[in-house]
Amino acid sequence: MQPLLRLLPLLATLQALTIIEQSLHKLHRPPSANHAEVPERLESAKAALLASDVKVKDWRNAVNSTTCTVFDAVDALKLVHDVEHLREVQAMSKTGGGFDTDTYCAPGSWEAVLDGTRAWADAVALAVDDEGPAFALSRPAGHHATRTTAMGFGLVNYACAAVARALEGGASAVSILDWDVHHGNGVAAIFGQEPRVRYCSIHEAGGFPGTGQDESDRGALGNILNLPLPKGSGSDEYFAALRDKALPFLLDPEPDCLLVCSGYDALEPDPLATMTLQPSDFARSVDAILARYPRTRVALGLEGGYALGENGMPEAFTETCRALVDGA
Repeated sequence: MQPLLRLLPLLATLQALTIIEQSLHKLHRPPSANHAEVPERLESAKAALLASDVKVKDWRNAVNSTTCTVFDAVDALKLVHDVEHLREVQAMSKTGGGFDTDTYCAPGSWEAVLDGTRAWADAVALAVDDEGPAFALSRPAGHHATRTTAMGFGLVNYACAAVARALEGGASAVSILDWDVHHGNGVAAIFGQEPRVRYCSIHEAGGFPGTGQDESDRGALGNILNLPLPKGSGSDEYFAALRDKALPFLLDPEPDCLLVCSGYDALEPDPLATMTLQPSDFARSVDAILARYPRTRVALGLEGGYALGENGMPEAFTETCRALVDGA
């Protein structure tokens, strides 16, 4: 009996992962089949995880959330976006249109991004309550959206809305790790004056949107760390930046929650960058996190990742989830 009792905490941990799916994401459809930001991104990630042997404790649909209603999502977005920007997104989503050549708005996009906001908010809330890990499976990537501007595919900033809601709800400190290949300029700008948030981005030097190129620029409060890596960087460069710089900056002192903006466009086959990561590198990164921080206080949300075939985003997402369940 005693050996079995000792195994119970481990067995519980192995069943811990919660996936929160943006149920209405298909309402956000591109004007052209050639656009990189397509519904197939989320569907392929979901299919890959369901076809794997990764054990998911709970698979939720954000549209059914009782802890973050549609009204709560709007309130969360108002914490990080100007009301005029939100009104513009809502108005454009009635007929469709675009903010620029990359960032489109389809009929129904407003409903889709509210659903995505609910997914991220619930994932962060679970981690703050020590009930993670949780992964918000959503689109489009939102880390480029600023208080006043939609950009880089993103209409609103899911990560910032979720964290701001957690802070308003009583969280004292949240750290954000962004390993999308592009610098999360929106997150850095929105939280650059927020002392309760630390943000670190590991990204491709010289890539879109051109910000975050100076590692020595820590922001006005010293709560921002930019880690631009040379084009073509791979596993060794990424892991060294994560282990030696990002995690010490984000986890000392220990925050209430670690949110990972989990983009997969640093993968070698991704068409929007030149990095050479493999799906297993993301599992390795999760292991590094879990070696020094409780898995139950980790939340993740899908950002970029546009290679959907072999060694692409669906496989990397699955390997990330596998490591969240049984890594470290």
